[in-house]
Parts: sequence; structure tokens; C-alpha cells
Amino acid sequence: MSDETEYPDDDAVLAAEYVLGLLPADEAQGFAHRLIRDPALRDLCDTWSEHFAELAEQAEEVRPPPAIWRAIQARVFERRKPLWRRLWLGQALVGGALAAGIALAVLRLGWLEPQALPLSAALTTEGAGEVARIALDPDSGEVMAELVGLFPDPGRARELWLIQGDNAPVSLGLLAPGVVVALAVPQDLRAALAGAVLAISDEPTGGSPTGQPTGAVLATGAITAS
Repeated sequence: MSDETEYPDDDAVLAAEYVLGLLPADEAQGFAHRLIRDPALRDLCDTWSEHFAELAEQAEEVRPPPAIWRAIQARVFERRKPLWRRLWLGQALVGGALAAGIALAVLRLGWLEPQALPLSAALTTEGAGEVARIALDPDSGEVMAELVGLFPDPGRARELWLIQGDNAPVSLGLLAPGVVVALAVPQDLRAALAGAVLAISDEPTGGSPTGQPTGAVLATGAITAS
């Protein structure tokens, strides 16, 4: 990692842990909120991403025996464990540098694979096409969301809403530009996720002050089986 730019030590550590997916879900979400309004922090995450990508490239490529490879796949993509844990369970088998590369690919290069969680949604808007990729687990309520377009202007944020039938929208949290964030669906809403709609609204920094969308609805998409 380059030393040309100085950052507070705490932020440097947090950014590294965020890029690698090591932060607990609540801390990751809080850090993602900071990324929305702090370009310097986004630059720091990009610097760490490049650093870890270089480490992954230095790892010697070794083809594991078929039995070990099947074990890696089974542990990485096991649905019953949180996604952050699944990404790192393979570390003991494939080594730290390669595990960092796997996590980096998922978290920073947009490789949010639909099959990682049972349900998914692609949120689109006229003119801009796909602007967000979402994956959901109806059992755990786990949500992985990546905003890939229609990034907010300074002082604004993008908020994700769940709409089930004629019920009022329920906020799932804020999205961060170009970064996969971990959110959660309230337990009482998980049973009817399939067929529900997700929407993104334009909100003030920090999200809607009313608990309901206050700005324009920018994109929508139905939740379907992956």
C-alpha cells in the first residue's frame, strides 16, 4: 500500500477490514454510511483494494485436489452461515492471500453472485439500466446490496426500501456507491420476500428523517428466486 497519503490510523485499519469483509455487519453498515459522504475515505478503500489485489496476484497458483476443491466450494457457498463468514472459511484451505483475493473480488469488483443467497433482485431505471444488485436470504434476513449506478450527489444518499403488497415501504438501510453493504430484513417480514418489490429513493445524508421515502423513487425491482 502506498504511503504517499496520510490517513488517521483508525480509519486506515477500518478501511482495510471493510474491504476484506472483516467488520461485523453493524460496523460495516456504519462505515458504508461514511463512504457516501467522504470521498477521501472511498479513495482509501480503493487504495487498500489495489494493495490486496496485488497480494492475491503474488500468490502462486496451485490446483487443489478435487476433494479439497469440493470442500472449499461447499464451505464458501454454504447458505446457512453469514456471507462474511462464508468468504473466510476457505482461508485455512487456500491460504490468506488467495482468500483475500476471493473476498476482494466479491466486495470490490462487483462479483455479487446471485447464487450466493436464495433470492435476488436487479433494480433498474429507465435510461440508466441496472443501478443496484441485491441478494437476500429469507431465513436469516441477510441482505447483500451493491449500488452500481445513480450515485448520490454530495449531501444526498440512496436508501433501500422493501415494499410488500399494499403495505407501507420499510427501510432496509443506506446503499454505498460501488460497495457491497450488509443489511437485514426484519424478522416479521422475511416470510413474504419472494415477489415483493425493492425500491431506491433519493434522501438526505443519513437517510429519510420520516421513516418513509421523502425524495424521488429512482429505481425498482422485484425479488425473485436466484
